[in-house]
Amino acid sequence: MLKKFYEDMAKVLETQYEQRPRAFTKINIELAKSFVDAFKEDAKVIWTSYYSFPMELLAAFDVAPFDFEVATNLLPMLDADGSVQIMSRAEEEGYSTDLCSFHRLAMGCQLLGYMPRADLLLSSSYFCDGKARINQILAGYYGKEALTLDIPNRIDKESMAYVIEQLKYIAHRIEEVAGQKLDPERLRESVSASGLARKAYIRLAEIQKEKPFPWNGSTAVNMSIFGNLMAGRPVQERLYQELVDECRGKLDSGKVPPEQYRVLWLAWFPPQPTNITEIFRKNGVNIVMGELERAFWDEMDDRHPWESMALWSLKNPYVGPIEQRLNGIMQSIEEYDIDGVIHFSSDACRHSCAAHRLIADALQKMNVPFMVLEGDMSDKRKYSEDRTRFLLESFIDVMAGRK
Repeated sequence: MLKKFYEDMAKVLETQYEQRPRAFTKINIELAKSFVDAFKEDAKVIWTSYYSFPMELLAAFDVAPFDFEVATNLLPMLDADGSVQIMSRAEEEGYSTDLCSFHRLAMGCQLLGYMPRADLLLSSSYFCDGKARINQILAGYYGKEALTLDIPNRIDKESMAYVIEQLKYIAHRIEEVAGQKLDPERLRESVSASGLARKAYIRLAEIQKEKPFPWNGSTAVNMSIFGNLMAGRPVQERLYQELVDECRGKLDSGKVPPEQYRVLWLAWFPPQPTNITEIFRKNGVNIVMGELERAFWDEMDDRHPWESMALWSLKNPYVGPIEQRLNGIMQSIEEYDIDGVIHFSSDACRHSCAAHRLIADALQKMNVPFMVLEGDMSDKRKYSEDRTRFLLESFIDVMAGRK
């Protein structure tokens, strides 16, 4: 079922791209094709987390990466009711509705036989502890190994050495699965390609400072999550630069819709259909920056690929003391002339929700309106359009009062 879904998705997107070439359409084609590749009989399939694993390492091998969170949670975009039915299959097996809907949907797909096989399963200790646990459960279905990249809460020589040691061990395990040795030159090329993409990503972030913002903010937030699929491949820089050129073209044309309020969006944007975008459009609200859209990591050095990949992980806003996350939020507020900050919160997402109070206190000192918008990523049973409309319109009134 999933294989056909991705094949159809790729065909539709390719037709759209032929009719109207757009960089983001091409990015989605890359995403769909990567999922199709995971179903090929001769593929060496590495289940991983696009958003929290240094994909440069996988790009140095002939493997097919597969992220079950991103893959299965494309389904609610087109069939929210069908996705609930799949989640219900997992719930029948004892997976509580308190679990993240991403994981219940993935488990439902597994129980229904929709998933590609896994040859090795990788996850990380940050962003989502639930992902690592579900990885371990799913590994049991395949009789394969599940490895978690453990990232310490500090940055020093010891923590760098610790992460590098783990990455090298994981590389050894990938070698065994892929049937090929890691080519040091290929790894350097992968890190070099990622470094060039970072520069294009920074150029895109600079354009996001323009008024009005010339792109779809919710789309940009989601791309900051799954765009890392392409890390380590030259296509990432090319497509990011195409986005930059398209945004500049929109600004030059003068056809960008006017904006009244500029919002910083924290955590995730739900893939299931919601009325958030409609409410924002009606009220002139633009999401001009997402928490992970800025280049929080240092420039990558292909002379030191292992150190570059380790530092990419250690510098993530969801690693270390809360100050690392708060500093990024405050920097974005200042650089993007933010009128308000919204944190989309799912109860199951401990890593993002645990900081609500600290974020609220910090933003109160800056006199910046802040709201926690509770909802769910993929389960329509846990999302209320009426409640969302009331909360967002009330927040917009607060921002209006500060103008």
